[in-house]
Amino acid sequence: MPAVEVADITKKYGRNPVLRGVGFTAEAGEQIAVIGRNGCGKSTLLQILGGILKPDTGTIRYFSSKGDLPDFGKYCGYLPQDNPLLEELSVQDNLSLWSGKLGRPEDALIDMFHLSDLLKTPVRKLSGGMKRRVSIACCLVNWPPVMIMDEPTSSLDYVYKREIRGWMREYRSANGIIITATHDDAEIAESSRVLLLENGVLSEAGEFAHT
Repeated sequence: MPAVEVADITKKYGRNPVLRGVGFTAEAGEQIAVIGRNGCGKSTLLQILGGILKPDTGTIRYFSSKGDLPDFGKYCGYLPQDNPLLEELSVQDNLSLWSGKLGRPEDALIDMFHLSDLLKTPVRKLSGGMKRRVSIACCLVNWPPVMIMDEPTSSLDYVYKREIRGWMREYRSANGIIITATHDDAEIAESSRVLLLENGVLSEAGEFAHT
């Protein structure tokens, strides 16, 4: 049985159908890239997969979770396209909010994202690339088995893009599942599968994937 099963997801805004019976599966260690034109519904789909939005119809199962909609907090880390951090708080305080635990985060997380020198720094003083690094750390703070990532490297320079892609490979090597909306050629090339969202319909676009 697949680790992730998505079936017959629909979503309308008013009379405008955005998702029309969307479905796919994912296995441990996979990276699935969702591609498509701006405004085609990629972010809506990811928000539904991350439990931010409720679909009009359909089912989502993570690791055979029971019911139409799982306990998303148990299974998913969701990274929105926009900065989700509280700018006036320190890096450590943001991590505490996301984890629900006060104090210093786990050393494994600090080491993975090179945060030891940043923990007391207010987020507003960080560069865009550093904010993105901290945002991903916040999503991972409770070590979910699935990461939902909306444009994880958008607007970043080459160095930060390479760093984040390296982390994504590391996460997958530990059997993590990544589902990402992206326009980035390198992220698409490194994905195990590529799905095209067009006119509300999701279909395989295997010619874009190289791994």
